[in-house]
Amino acid sequence: MKLPISINRNNKSRRGFTMIELLVVISIIAVLAGLVAAVASGASAASKRKKAQGQIIAVQEAIEAYKNEYGNYPRPVGGTDDPVTVAKMLYQAVTGDGTNMIDGAEPTASDGNPGTDGEFFLEAAFHNGGKSSFTNKDYYLMDPWRQPYNYERGDEHSQTMNPTTFDLWTEATNRPDQDDDEDVWISNWNQ
Repeated sequence: MKLPISINRNNKSRRGFTMIELLVVISIIAVLAGLVAAVASGASAASKRKKAQGQIIAVQEAIEAYKNEYGNYPRPVGGTDDPVTVAKMLYQAVTGDGTNMIDGAEPTASDGNPGTDGEFFLEAAFHNGGKSSFTNKDYYLMDPWRQPYNYERGDEHSQTMNPTTFDLWTEATNRPDQDDDEDVWISNWNQ
């Protein structure tokens, strides 16, 4: 006796994933990617802050060496407060590459060769023939957020934190809406 074979045409073999399964997997991947991005951005911000702190210490020491060599702290041409002009003056004062941004100095333009027009006080921070991660192609010192460092001589500004020396700081951001938050600034008066 033969048993009847029943064929169920609705019982198809599975070929692939259902839409729900795909959406669940994509959601899990998106959540994990978000967590990784959040952790990475936090580590990046902390790394930039540490780098800026090290740069400020190096520039501060170089400015002190400049004062020991020339008798006073460098001053930007015309006493300007323009951040890029001030940062160019700092670059020239600590690298000896040009003098045209330093008030009272014989004007010589920067040419990318540190030590050609004066003392190279910041040599430890440079490598590969004068290249550094915190100099701009236009020859000025910039922070890890690619903004110029700020500098004020204490004897010229009544609101400086270091009235007998100088203030050197970065606003530690590249977002204009956060630049007035002094609590996040990295400075030589908070070292």
